[in-house]
Amino acid sequence: MNIKRALAALLLAGLSPAGAQAEARYPSKPITIVYPYAPGSASDTLSRVVGEVLQKALGQPVIVENKPGAGGTIALEYVSRAQPDGHTLAFTASGAMAVSPHLYKLRFTPTEDLAPITTLVEIPFVFVTRADAPERDLQSFIRKARATPGGVTSANAGIGTQAHLTQMLFLNAAGIDLNVIAYKGGAPAVNDLMGGHLDSMIDNAAAQAGYIQAGKVRGLFVTSKYRVAAYPDVPTAEEAGLPGFSAVGWFGLAAPRGTPDAVIQRLNAALVAGLGEPAARKRLTDAGWVPVVGTPEEARERARADLDALGKVVRQIGLQPN
Repeated sequence: MNIKRALAALLLAGLSPAGAQAEARYPSKPITIVYPYAPGSASDTLSRVVGEVLQKALGQPVIVENKPGAGGTIALEYVSRAQPDGHTLAFTASGAMAVSPHLYKLRFTPTEDLAPITTLVEIPFVFVTRADAPERDLQSFIRKARATPGGVTSANAGIGTQAHLTQMLFLNAAGIDLNVIAYKGGAPAVNDLMGGHLDSMIDNAAAQAGYIQAGKVRGLFVTSKYRVAAYPDVPTAEEAGLPGFSAVGWFGLAAPRGTPDAVIQRLNAALVAGLGEPAARKRLTDAGWVPVVGTPEEARERARADLDALGKVVRQIGLQPN
């Protein structure tokens, strides 16, 4: 009877015996978070903060491992095939989760084969020009572009990136035709912009924070409905004259499908508490990120909604799967 009562108590508490055992033992070794892009990117601050939060809360080292390639899906597939015990996690990104499945023939389904833990941050995009450009606001830039159709250059970080898709939505909303140039990453593009070889580019807000703050490029607008704390003088798209225009990316954390719910909930609780602390939030907002930690269910719904919405944009601009 005592055993039956114990099992009943566990079930009433929402935990299976296996889940309770998993939570009690977890984590039993270092945790590896697999990041889908190359090191040295704007996401380094995010990975450091998340790693520190989890290490402090869980008492085990947290290692960030970079596995770039195939629009971020190499890392996600690797994690989807890992042991579902919470010791191998994935940094998920809206581009890898919601754009890449429309561009690559994948052997897995990111939104189904990964168990979301939480969305970590939103990341708006920012449209920038050279610091010495005579066009000091979006409307003057649009007038120049309309006066010389196809004559104004604008870069992005690569074909099929979410920045590229957002750039195409912007051109449609503004009614302009730019000479769009796809680079392999944002760093070489911003170097060419500062060197006078480009007129403009679009990039994620965190990647451009240091350049805007140092006055090396000029931000004309951010694509979110809110201004970015790292450079509050840059207006939103709506404030700059594009009514209703909004597009943001995001980063999250996920585990392999089948990871015990008790482990998912423990990770979620650690991140909600740790990233809610003022010092952690400030580190992220100063770098251009917007913390939006929530529930696993909210993260799942967001990924599925973006998979559908961004798939429509991919088809609209005529991109084909590789």
